[in-house]
Amino acid sequence: MTRGSRAFLVIISLILIISECIYGVPFLGGSFILSTGWQPLLINAFLYLVMAVYLLIDRQNTIRPMVIILFIGIIGSFLAIVPFLGMIIHWVLFFLMLFFMLVLLSAPLYVPNKHAKVIYTEHRRRK
Repeated sequence: MTRGSRAFLVIISLILIISECIYGVPFLGGSFILSTGWQPLLINAFLYLVMAVYLLIDRQNTIRPMVIILFIGIIGSFLAIVPFLGMIIHWVLFFLMLFFMLVLLSAPLYVPNKHAKVIYTEHRRRK
């Protein structure tokens, strides 16, 4: 994982953690979601989808198995339409995203070797 991909995933993860925390508050989150016509749930599902696609496409990604959490987030965002069930789902997704963030921040970074081509060509010339 490169620094740019980690930064991208961290920013979206922070947005999702904050939104899941707000939506999980019993009356505040429910009234906000109902007053906006369940649109925040669709936005969350879209953000989970963007992160899942990015994890599946990235070649240097060491945390690819964590895409399961993102698929749970997509499904959970659609199941959270039910009021009381939605509150519990947002609590679960909040803790899953905290775990995802912990794994994301502990994943190793890929640092390319800028001199690899030079060393390889010098080695080939010596033979």
